[in-house]
Amino acid sequence: MIFLILTILQSTAIFAVMKLFNRFRIDNWQAITINYMIASALGFVIYKGEVNASIVLGKDWFVFAIILGGTFIGTFFIFALSSQKVGVALTSVASKMSVVIPVIAGLFLLQEKINLLAGIGVAVALIAFYLTLGGGANRSFPRKYVIFPLLLFLGNGINDSLMKYSEHHFVADTNDLTLFLAIIFLVALVIGLIISTKRYVDQKYSISFRNIAAGIILGLLNFGSTFYILKSMGIYESAVVFPVTNAGIVCLSALVGFFFFREKLSRQNWVGIILAVLAILLIANA
Repeated sequence: MIFLILTILQSTAIFAVMKLFNRFRIDNWQAITINYMIASALGFVIYKGEVNASIVLGKDWFVFAIILGGTFIGTFFIFALSSQKVGVALTSVASKMSVVIPVIAGLFLLQEKINLLAGIGVAVALIAFYLTLGGGANRSFPRKYVIFPLLLFLGNGINDSLMKYSEHHFVADTNDLTLFLAIIFLVALVIGLIISTKRYVDQKYSISFRNIAAGIILGLLNFGSTFYILKSMGIYESAVVFPVTNAGIVCLSALVGFFFFREKLSRQNWVGIILAVLAILLIANA
């Protein structure tokens, strides 16, 4: 149970840390790039086995690791913007509701069958997504920022679908998965360094200890949440791990946003958050 709790705490902490970036004038790109440096290094340290270019290039999942490295860092940047502009609570809902995309993708890519419970869960998830980001007077943030949780929803869904497909077809075991994640993080790091270097040359920002410290904290939390969910999967069934962690993250993020960041949530938003938790439980137990 301790691994599940650590996963929920560290995942929620990621939302909170990104929310604080604005307050402490942290540069998103620089912190996110440092984050992937830490996460990738930890992945290689934990991996049990020899690592060299020929081994990595020979992996069946290598192409997917390249693609995911790009989508990971892009989604993570949107993640930061959404936390800052929309709030911790609603960003967590958009992030976790993306579970419907790999469910639907599984129908076409893996020929999985969807039962009535899963179908209801997908429908409830879409309703929850609308309610949390709902329009009119019920929206708790400026309309122009809706794009961030929408892109996060799609980006996370694509990431989860590609991860699911790669694990199903190409990843051999948990140790191989650790190397897979380390390479994904490494690719994300390279992309981040290229963009950060370009921005530095253009003098759009300067390197600061504050940004580096924020990136280290984010990297430890990012890798920790991934590592502990993998440890949890080694103890519990996936049908237990994913509903407990996802529902826990949505609930805890809502509380953190409300009590620590004084985020104003409408009655409609709260109904959406409750339905989001219900949808996660329905889909996971289908």
